[in-house]
Amino acid sequence: MKKIGVFLCNCFGEIGRTVDLESIRKRLASDPSVGFVALRESLCMPGDAAEVRATLRERGVGKVLLGACSPYGRMETVRLGLAKEGVDVRTVRAADLREGCAWIHGKNPAGATRKAANQLDMELARLQNGQDSMDIDIRVRSEALVIGAGPAGLAAACGLAGMGIPVHLVDRGSAPGGLLNVVTKVYPTEVSGPEKIKSLVEMTGSSPLIRFYGKTKVASVKGYAGDFKVALAGPEGNTSLRAGAVVLATGARLLFPRGLYGYGKMKNVITQMEMERQFAAGNVACGNAVFIQCVGARCAERPYCSTICCPLSLKNAMRILDEAPGSTVTILHRDIMTPGSTLEAYYRKALHRGVRFVRFDAQRPPEIRGNGLVSGVEVFDVLSGVTRSIEADLLVLSTPLVADPESAALARMLEIPVDRHGFIAEVYPVHPVETRNDGVFICGTARWPASSDQAIAQGEAAAVKAASFLGKETVPALTMSRVPGTKLGHAEANAEACTGCGNCVAVCPYRACKLQRVGQRSVSRVIKVRCKACGSCMSVCPNGAMQIPEQNYRVTGAMIRRAFREVR
Repeated sequence: MKKIGVFLCNCFGEIGRTVDLESIRKRLASDPSVGFVALRESLCMPGDAAEVRATLRERGVGKVLLGACSPYGRMETVRLGLAKEGVDVRTVRAADLREGCAWIHGKNPAGATRKAANQLDMELARLQNGQDSMDIDIRVRSEALVIGAGPAGLAAACGLAGMGIPVHLVDRGSAPGGLLNVVTKVYPTEVSGPEKIKSLVEMTGSSPLIRFYGKTKVASVKGYAGDFKVALAGPEGNTSLRAGAVVLATGARLLFPRGLYGYGKMKNVITQMEMERQFAAGNVACGNAVFIQCVGARCAERPYCSTICCPLSLKNAMRILDEAPGSTVTILHRDIMTPGSTLEAYYRKALHRGVRFVRFDAQRPPEIRGNGLVSGVEVFDVLSGVTRSIEADLLVLSTPLVADPESAALARMLEIPVDRHGFIAEVYPVHPVETRNDGVFICGTARWPASSDQAIAQGEAAAVKAASFLGKETVPALTMSRVPGTKLGHAEANAEACTGCGNCVAVCPYRACKLQRVGQRSVSRVIKVRCKACGSCMSVCPNGAMQIPEQNYRVTGAMIRRAFREVR
């Protein structure tokens, strides 16, 4: 059996100033399973991967152990570099010596060193006792499905088409554009909504690689990354198609604040989007206009900031002053959210134009007065400490974006979670357009409230991610991992030991376990392309029939024994 090569990274002192790497080197060098131990200043810099590969060839080792940073740090870069140099990354394990040892135990060098040694010991045990999962190649269909034709979906579709990938673009509306079709001006450039996305809409209509399905919904999605089988329901009946990747750009909807500040009962109480429709109709005779921010947002039910409300109010306030001379606009707010230099300048422009701002306390919200029509608003000004009485001919409520129920339905079809507010959840903040399901990407307000510029940027990012996947004829299933570098492999079912109890089917969060009939009994079968090696099936199998080769009971026992071995 070939021995294991070990590389210990100093990370330019980030590890070595706390962890005694030399003592660890000496200890590992005495292990009969270790062929050599090399101390390196870095493993992720240009040229490091080639040097590591050269050392491996020279020493002739079979497997590799890296003592470096966490999988959330630079290990993805290290593994990609090694893969490009021809190293089989399935034979490479890593122990977290930086975030998990040196950084968190910076005031306890002895403890950090002891923990680092234990971590390396356990990974050695895993390499010694584990087996490699049988990999399979997934054939990738080079077509994409983009659901939603708002700014994010249009950007994703055009980005994919620009890279030569056929796109099926589906939207429940009759024309692409989404909410921007009814927005007369978009902050901060103040061009119209249709003008904002004109080039994207034109490319959608002219590109031979983009097929648009209007007034259409996704009825079902089956299959997996590389080959999703999709059923559409449209005006011409049901349509079936197949796609290698899916981009969710279903958007969000604005909250209708029924029961708040007289909305739905008083004729002169409207939302910001209804104000947009009045602009489009040329009806901007406002007089004294009062805006109230955070209506239905930043509360117990929806504690988040929708991000678009403040810039939208600034834009509409200045629009009133432009088109209805003599009008006044007062914005009642808890605080004005205008991050970045561009939006800050936009806010100062509104101040200069004469828009008045009054800050109120969430515990003392504004109170309206009037009968049938709002005639005024009473509000306690927290900055001056006095209660102000403001005349109002029009009350405009700024409401948040909320998750679209269609997004939750699609998430269930695609087996990806939504967050507690109903928005589609990203897999990790550092992978903002990726989901838990391989081959499925998210962008725009389906993910979280975003401006049109942010939605377009996310759509472009999703297109790049999807194209990097679709650009391959086949993809090894083992490479599809949610946390780079931590993929174990796939669970495997021992048909002889399986009694067909179905526990694995019940607990698998990825629907990777199925019961199938073999002769006179049912046994479990693992759909490897779906399996993420979470270990749920192993934990509930009463017969030990479910195993992950890289992390079976033998491996776990060996790791525990080494972890509790005294560190000298």
